[in-house]
Amino acid sequence: MPFRKVIFWAHLVAGVGAGVFILLMSVTGVLLTYEKNLVNLLRNSAEVSSAEGAGPLPIDRLADIAREKGRGGASLSLSKEKGKPVLVQQRGQEPLLLDPYSGELLVDPSHKLDAFFHSVTQLHRWLAMEGESRKTGRAITGASNLIFLFIVISGLYLWLPKIWRWSFVKLNLFFRRKLPNSKARDYNWHHVFGIWALVPLFFIVISGVVISYSWAGNLAYTLVGEDAPQRRGPPRAAAPENKNAPNDKPVILTSTLQDAYDVITAESDGKWTSARVSIPKKADAPIASITLNYGKGVVADYRDTYSYDLVASEITKVASSKEASRGRKLRTWLRFIHTGEQYGFIGQTIAGLSTLAACFLVYTGLALSFRRLIIPIFRRRRRKV
Repeated sequence: MPFRKVIFWAHLVAGVGAGVFILLMSVTGVLLTYEKNLVNLLRNSAEVSSAEGAGPLPIDRLADIAREKGRGGASLSLSKEKGKPVLVQQRGQEPLLLDPYSGELLVDPSHKLDAFFHSVTQLHRWLAMEGESRKTGRAITGASNLIFLFIVISGLYLWLPKIWRWSFVKLNLFFRRKLPNSKARDYNWHHVFGIWALVPLFFIVISGVVISYSWAGNLAYTLVGEDAPQRRGPPRAAAPENKNAPNDKPVILTSTLQDAYDVITAESDGKWTSARVSIPKKADAPIASITLNYGKGVVADYRDTYSYDLVASEITKVASSKEASRGRKLRTWLRFIHTGEQYGFIGQTIAGLSTLAACFLVYTGLALSFRRLIIPIFRRRRRKV
């Protein structure tokens, strides 16, 4: 059998086998294209009330309110722009909005939309499975990503014309009108959507593989000659409490979270757009962690994280994303190229359109396969009858 025919049948079998899951991930991917943009737009529309000339509450007071709401260990997201609500976020908990001037809990205008996107994300990542079943869902979506990567690469090989003449190339490069039947239309669409979405889809899918598999993520470090960072093991059991041990000396803080925030923002170049303040579980915690975001605050390439000693009243550590290793930068780039967020709104739009093209690729591919594999069976049965 000719090599091209082997690739063709492998391409077809892979598409038929994983088509439903690829379509599901593509549809949900399209729905998630502008998730953060829309959610943030609604959240920032929440009305805050401030008295004439009054300033916002100190960050320490906002942190106390968050702890009272059961959000100790969460983070406060503060916009540089005045009059915006404060977002309290903690993994596994519903986000809260606080009025920065009164500290009152605000109604989140994005609540329903955020819940919708959360459900779509669950479907996109784990097929909406819960608990231990998530491992199964993640295995299916991961395998589908791998298969899709093969489909994209083999599709490029099959798209290449046997004769390199413009008259032949343009047949699969542009949509054609007045085609004789739906089979010819699907064939044309499959080739056109495939070639125009090829490059974005390749990066979307290969980054999906990196997200799905730890070995693929480690490979990103290997490609630049670095050792992959070791994953943290399960937390150790806490040591038994010794009731006879003397009490620890109280920590005397000389600075507040607000002081740390003021010093850190003054130390920066002033181009930051938002800040994330980690809320210590205990009010007397000696170290404050504050991250300044540049741009939209989504891509980790534009973040600087500061550690501030509240006892010594000084910055003790600055972790700048610009100083990250090449492997870490590549891994981060792959994470945000998957959604297009690496290149802002334009990148998201290209990723969304390419994922929409993937929906048409699955549809036309399955339709062509149905005509090739299933319809002949019905025809043979009719002839026998």
